[in-house]
Amino acid sequence: MAFHAHLGIADHQFLYCRGECPPELAALFTESERQPTGTRTPTAPYLSEFVYGTTVAQLRERLHVQGFSVARAEAELAEVLTMWAKERPARALCFPEVVSVQSVETSIRQLLAMTFNEAWPDDISQPNPYDLPEALSHFMDRRSLTRLLLEWTPDPHATVFLDLSELTGPGVDLSPTRPVAGKARAEQLAHLTQDAPLLVLTEGPTDARLLAAGMEVTHPHLKGFINFFDFAVAGAEGGVAQLAKTMSAFVAAGVANRFVALADNDTEAHAGLVNLKKQPLPKRCRVLHYPSLPFLESYPTLGPYGDEPVPTDINGRAGSLEMYLGCDVLQSDNHMLMPVQWRSWNAKLRRYQGTLAEADKKEAQDRYMRKVKSHVSGQANGHEDWDGIRAIIDTIVCAFD
Repeated sequence: MAFHAHLGIADHQFLYCRGECPPELAALFTESERQPTGTRTPTAPYLSEFVYGTTVAQLRERLHVQGFSVARAEAELAEVLTMWAKERPARALCFPEVVSVQSVETSIRQLLAMTFNEAWPDDISQPNPYDLPEALSHFMDRRSLTRLLLEWTPDPHATVFLDLSELTGPGVDLSPTRPVAGKARAEQLAHLTQDAPLLVLTEGPTDARLLAAGMEVTHPHLKGFINFFDFAVAGAEGGVAQLAKTMSAFVAAGVANRFVALADNDTEAHAGLVNLKKQPLPKRCRVLHYPSLPFLESYPTLGPYGDEPVPTDINGRAGSLEMYLGCDVLQSDNHMLMPVQWRSWNAKLRRYQGTLAEADKKEAQDRYMRKVKSHVSGQANGHEDWDGIRAIIDTIVCAFD
């Protein structure tokens, strides 16, 4: 009898692996996603013994962070189709309708739009639509094929299962108590360039701490896949100048991780990274700023010669991290937004640098951490503003597009 592990997406079963757990797929899940013994899944309506489960959207992002973008997966698929046409004509004849990435996408989208019972042919002499992804799985990295299957799944909230239940039977004996996902991820970290967490360098320990806390709210499924450089432990100084030095040191040292230098979206940060951006950098690193936000296109500012706040676009001029912590934390006691004060003039960029007053900055950070704690403890009111943090993490996710 053959025992298989398989990946279940919504109502479908893919990527059968005979007699063993596929470690590269197991490493995409976390131990917290292990389903209780006896769980029924769409791909296994009987009681499953050993299943990990998450959502299509979350697994897409995990693969994206690891470098498995849609463009990369499609390029790999195109190479396989070219090989089938030239070197394996018999394989191409099995799927005469498959001549391009687009035709594969059309076929699999049609399959995913059906239920398993609708898709599976009643007559074994009829073409089986599951044969195409099964054939591709022998020629592509399973993660690349999974990325495409997830991208073509119509419902991003559908559940993705790694079902290892058959491997717990006699003759296979995989213990359901064994931490398969955690162990696979730990082993994967040895292969740094491809599989290690994406490392994010910020301007200082406060930025790293606040972003890490926010990511656990907006993108909790990326914990362990994106790591923020701990300046406090490293003993490094903060500031954009130190960020540029740290980035250069990482490049010079040949750090194998993919890493990102992430700076404020203000005048000082743009000026401080000009020279770094001019240097030829390895493909494994990127220099980024916090993204522009519509919310910051008309924000109250105080000029050097006036006492009344003037609404101004502060994107690229005063976009420190505090401006991304949410409009709820930026409101002062009178329900007005904490104003940005224009300060030093940068002659090269021909614009002022803007910041919050130190007391306002500290208050915004404290309110933000209280907001995070309320969310973690389940006491949030549901009206909190996480748009800025979400935009920053989305920027990190797509850093290597």
